Amino acid sequence: MIRSTLFLLIFLVAAGSAHSQPFGYTPLQIQSLFSEDYRNEQYETALVYGRWLTEAHPTQMEEYPGNYRGDRNFRRMINIYEHMSEQQDDPSLREAYLDSALQMYDRVFALFDDEQIDKYRWHFNRGRFFQEHADYISNAHQQALEDYETMFNMDTQRATEAGNGYYVQIMVQNYARRNQTDRAFSIINSAEPYADDNLREFFAETRNELITDPEERIELLLGDLEEDPSNLGLMDELYELYMAIGDSEQAEDMAVRMYEEDPSAENILRLANKHQDRGDYSEANQYFREAHEVQEGSEKAESSLRIAENYLSMRELQEARNYARRAANEDPNWGEPKITIARIYVEAVSRCAGGDMGRRDKAVYWLVLDYLDEAKERNSGVASTADRLYRTYEPVTPTAEEKFYQNWNTGESLEINGSLRDCYSWIAEETTVR
Repeated sequence: MIRSTLFLLIFLVAAGSAHSQPFGYTPLQIQSLFSEDYRNEQYETALVYGRWLTEAHPTQMEEYPGNYRGDRNFRRMINIYEHMSEQQDDPSLREAYLDSALQMYDRVFALFDDEQIDKYRWHFNRGRFFQEHADYISNAHQQALEDYETMFNMDTQRATEAGNGYYVQIMVQNYARRNQTDRAFSIINSAEPYADDNLREFFAETRNELITDPEERIELLLGDLEEDPSNLGLMDELYELYMAIGDSEQAEDMAVRMYEEDPSAENILRLANKHQDRGDYSEANQYFREAHEVQEGSEKAESSLRIAENYLSMRELQEARNYARRAANEDPNWGEPKITIARIYVEAVSRCAGGDMGRRDKAVYWLVLDYLDEAKERNSGVASTADRLYRTYEPVTPTAEEKFYQNWNTGESLEINGSLRDCYSWIAEETTVR
């Protein structure tokens, strides 16, 4: 305290007025001394120079070579006041230093325009400042939220992604606590297109807490969508609400609208699934193919397999196998496509043999078992399904007597093709007599 008081007296004598240069130094010397003392954490002397610089040369200095960073001087002064506040035991002195820092923020917003500083970052920093020193600043939490909402309005995506959604969450929670439902939903709907999975889950929970009546929620969202007709977050929630109340027609209309606005894989697949669910397999496959074009890796394999399964449902077995093979190639570690090929060959036997299954038809089941084995080799996750199918089809493979009559010997290769029946010609694969 004694040191601070003595230093203040020295400052008053040396500095005189805001525009008298401390200790007779030139502006360039003062800038240099300020920077040096700040870097060396000599904050008491840096404070003298910084106060003069922010008063006499807040935004520009003609003598300064190059780009004068007045905003950096303010940033450093804020850090100095913050540091000196933390050294005080007297709460009133601590509050005084923090108030001086806040005055620096106010001056920055008044003096600098958007081209000179990143105002988003300055609002973010001031919001953090309020939160960190909430015990010594009146109404700090609310003031922090005001800064966060300002930066949210300036750059919604950047604010939503900041802190893994933390700042958006506290804004929404604030409005929810104050029963300002419309404001909470406005932030949710604006942020949702940029939210990660955790933030989306938080939004869903908040919606459920604030509005439990789906029809009320639909009415509110339709109004919001009218004002912002391209908002995919609103469309997505309306889709889910229509599904929840069983209005499949409106749900599909909303799904189409999302697809037309943004033909992303997610929106394409939503339509594909709806067509598949109602048995419109051909239309579903058109959408799955479209999704396949924009997908990568295992996602492409999943779409290929869905197409294969739809062709199987339509009993177009050769096309079904083509897409199942494609899925297997697109994800070599996935066993499900191999199981699908096994099921395709089971269906082939059913169609060829009908109710009159002979020895040659039963031989196709050896090929079915081959694919079940391959599925388990690819990944253990399909083992239970493969084993269940194994127990179903192994007993209907040719018996020893049937192999004898066909002159089939265990371990020999056997072609599964038109030599068994014409209807197997498209299979054209080789198996081993078991």
